[in-house]
Amino acid sequence: MSGANQLSKALTNLDQFRVVSRDLTRGTLTGGAFTAVAYALLVLLLIAELGAFMRTTYQTNIVMDQNQESLMQINFDILMYDLPCKYLKLGVWDKFGEERINSSDTFHYIPVDHTGTSRGMAYTKEEISVLEQVDAQHDVTEEEKKELDSDWSSTSDHFRHQDFKQAVTFHDFTIVNFFAEWCVHCRKFSVTWNEAAGKLNEQMKFSNADGQETTVKFLKMNCVDFGQTCQEVGIAAFPTVRLYKRDGSFEAFKGKRSVENLISFLTSTIRNSHLIVAHHHSMFSEGCQVQGTLRVPRVPGHFHLQAEAFGDFNVNPALTNVSHRINHLSFGERDAKKFAERQKIPQEMLAHITPLDGKTFSVERFHEAPQHYLKVVSTHVQGKDTVFYQMTHTDRVRRLRRETMTGAPQARFTYDFSPMSVVVKAKNKRWYEFLTSLFAILGGTYTIVELCSGAVDTVHTAVKDAIGKAN
Repeated sequence: MSGANQLSKALTNLDQFRVVSRDLTRGTLTGGAFTAVAYALLVLLLIAELGAFMRTTYQTNIVMDQNQESLMQINFDILMYDLPCKYLKLGVWDKFGEERINSSDTFHYIPVDHTGTSRGMAYTKEEISVLEQVDAQHDVTEEEKKELDSDWSSTSDHFRHQDFKQAVTFHDFTIVNFFAEWCVHCRKFSVTWNEAAGKLNEQMKFSNADGQETTVKFLKMNCVDFGQTCQEVGIAAFPTVRLYKRDGSFEAFKGKRSVENLISFLTSTIRNSHLIVAHHHSMFSEGCQVQGTLRVPRVPGHFHLQAEAFGDFNVNPALTNVSHRINHLSFGERDAKKFAERQKIPQEMLAHITPLDGKTFSVERFHEAPQHYLKVVSTHVQGKDTVFYQMTHTDRVRRLRRETMTGAPQARFTYDFSPMSVVVKAKNKRWYEFLTSLFAILGGTYTIVELCSGAVDTVHTAVKDAIGKAN
């Protein structure tokens, strides 16, 4: 019993937190208010600190990629809206241009109805001609437009004058004066022609058979300097005046050469002309969903989808539509995203594993194709063996150049592998860090509130004493 008393006495002497008798202290209204504030702050700070302790944060480091695998797996599921499976070809190429695969053994081709209700139809020759001309209008530059609108008066001017057909089909209607410099009648007619051109050239409105308003472009063709072209279009006498339509057909002017007769000819001819109206539409009654996996060398390359002949049937590959929807596209293991989700990888990283899923890429005109550019970066969680791949994506619609328009548009996916790798490290707050922060919060809050309460009480007492002395 004496030993217990001695221990109790020793601990009492050791006490560094001596308590002042309650009889020597007093409560104040200010102190009570600050105590309530202190309790509220403590609860809020405790909740915040506990949330920080329970939450996992991630730290990323960039290191050289140590992956030694020679092949990379590409998982894809792509729906081609207007290209039947029997005409669909999938090709894979690496940076060195060597084709790695040319078979469909590892893929699944699923015929699908690309619209659900309507069926596709083939383009007529007239539709193709009109749509080609409309598309060409959108592709010309300002310099090319000046070239097409210029008179073919001389081979020594600064225009090239290489494509007469394109020049006379660039507008809805183009009237051409074929002349020869040595021709007396041509020289006489030139005065009338210049007067008519000044009044009518892309100014006066004419109505066609469909009630649509249009204008006429005036051009001159010097059959001395451009004799070969005049022979090719069958010019046998001078002057010859023809009104060309956008589809390349023409009506010859055979009346008396006056401004009034030219106006009458243009009015009557255009009034009886129907412009062919064409729209881009689906050619086939079905599309194709192709899905599977590719194993490609870990070097830059691409895979593409395009049309090819099938059996005894062929298609015009240049007019095929390679609009598509990407249901799934990823690199590495197909279920790598699920693994990353189980590791609670940040959402901004998860979004880059399959950034194209569910997206549609469409084209509106012939000779166009959506093309994709992918930069692939390997990513792994520290302490785990599974690797997943993030990718960045950019795309554009490629327009085939006029001299290469015989080629087939390709839905192309170009990829490149980064030499760097992202290492993700999970970071949690240690228990002793949590306790240290907790004690700091408790002590700091108590100290600050005590100082504020004491300061307010001192000011209050000083004010009361000053008022008492004044009275």
